[in-house]
Amino acid sequence: MPSKYERFKIETKPAPHVYQIPNKFDVSARKVRLAAMLVHEAFEYKLNKEVVLSRPCIYGVFGGRFGGFKPLKHKCVGCMRCVQEYPHIMTVKHSDSYKRLGDSFWTPEAVFTILNEASTGKIPVKGMGYKGAFGGEGFDGIWTDMSEIVRPTRDGVYGREYISTSVDVGRKPTSVDFSKIDRASSTIEIPVPIIFDKLSAGNGDVRAAVGMAAEKLGTFYVSRERTPFDFGQESLIPIGNEEGIEDLVERPPAIVEYDAEKSDLFEKLASRLPSSIVIARLPLREDSGMIACKLAHEGVHGLHLYADYHGQDYSKEPQHISASLKEVHQQLVKGGLRDQVTLIASGGITLAEHVPKAIICGADLVGIDTTVLVALQAEFRGETRDRANCQLKPRKIDPEWGAQRLVNLFGVWHDQLIEILSAMGIRDVRRLRGDIGRSMMDAELRELSFKGIAWAT
Repeated sequence: MPSKYERFKIETKPAPHVYQIPNKFDVSARKVRLAAMLVHEAFEYKLNKEVVLSRPCIYGVFGGRFGGFKPLKHKCVGCMRCVQEYPHIMTVKHSDSYKRLGDSFWTPEAVFTILNEASTGKIPVKGMGYKGAFGGEGFDGIWTDMSEIVRPTRDGVYGREYISTSVDVGRKPTSVDFSKIDRASSTIEIPVPIIFDKLSAGNGDVRAAVGMAAEKLGTFYVSRERTPFDFGQESLIPIGNEEGIEDLVERPPAIVEYDAEKSDLFEKLASRLPSSIVIARLPLREDSGMIACKLAHEGVHGLHLYADYHGQDYSKEPQHISASLKEVHQQLVKGGLRDQVTLIASGGITLAEHVPKAIICGADLVGIDTTVLVALQAEFRGETRDRANCQLKPRKIDPEWGAQRLVNLFGVWHDQLIEILSAMGIRDVRRLRGDIGRSMMDAELRELSFKGIAWAT
C-alpha cells in the first residue's frame, strides 16, 4: 500500500527559559505624580473602582498588586501606550542589562530574537512595526525582491500551495548512465536547508541536544569526532582525518567532511567509503574560488565554505561571507562545475533572514553554529568571533529541553523561509540558489543613485 503524502511541518511547543533573561525594557513611573493623579481621579470619578483601578497596559505591566508603583517589567513589549497617554508620569527605555547582551556582532535585539524563537516556537511579531534602518553591513545590505503580484504562492505558511524547502547534498551527475540506474542515489535529501555546524565549545548535554534535534528534524550535525554523548549517529557528519579512517570504515557515515587545507584525503575517503558523500571543508579566502574549482574537478562531492563566527572571511582584507560566497559560486558557474557540487555556507548565519540571503548568494544550504549556543542560553564572556577562542560559554542544560528549543528555532526559521519564498513566487528553495536577480544590494543601489553627485564638505 503506498504511503500517505504528508506536508513537511516542524512541530513546535513551548520550552521556557531555564536561566533568567534580562528584562528588555525598564519601566518606571514618577511616583509622586502617579499618586497625585490617582487621588485626583478618585475625587473626579467618585471612587468608581472600574475607572480608578483601570490599567493603561493591555499586557499587564501594571497588573500587579502595587500597579504602576511597582511595574511587572518582564511583561513590557515596548508598545509605548503608557508613555503616550501619561508622558508626564511614565518612562520606558531599554534596560541596562539588556544593552549588555551579546558582543560587537551579536546585538541585544538579535540575542533576544533567538531566545524567544527558541522558547516559544513562534515568529516574533512587533505591533509597533520595524523601527530600525533599512540597510547596513553584510546580510543587512541585501534586500529581497518580494512583490505581491506573484500569485498563487503568496499564501505563505497557511496557503494551499506547497512550497518545498528540501535540498540535495552530494555530487549531481551531469548525464544519465543507464548501466547504474539500479544503484542508490549519490545524493541525500534534507527537508530543510540548514544543518548544525561544528560548535566552538560545548559539553555532553549540548552535544546530546544537538544530536536529538538533528534526528527529529531529519537534518545533520557536524562534529570533529564521535563521542559517547552523540545522539542520532545516522545524523552525524564526522570530520575525517588520517588516523580516524578505519573507525569511519567500521561505521560508514552518510556524509563525511575533511579539512581540505590540511591534507589530501578525498581519494582515500572516497575509496574506503564508497557509499558516503565526501565534502571538503574550506575557509573562505581570496583564492577560495580557484581551490573550489580544483576540488570540484577532482571529484569532491561538496564544499563546506566557512567564515569566522562574525561572518567575515579570512582574506587579508576581510569581507562578508555574502560577498565571498558569491565569488566562489560565480567561479564554479564559469567553470561549468556549479551544478555538480553542493555548497554549504557557515559563519555569521544568526537570523532567519540570513538563510535565504545566503542561498541567493550561491549556497545550497547553510550551517549554524553560535546561534545554537545562544538558543541554549549560553553565557557571553567576551567576543565570539574567533573559532578557536569563542567567548560563548555553554551552561548545564537538560538535553530534552535543549533539543526542543532547537526544534522550535528550526520551526520558526522554516516558516519564515516559506513566507519569503511565497512572496517571491518560488515553490522550491532550490530555485533560489544563486538567483541574485531576486535581490537588491544596498551598496550597489547607492552607487547607482548617487554616482557623480558631489558632496559638500
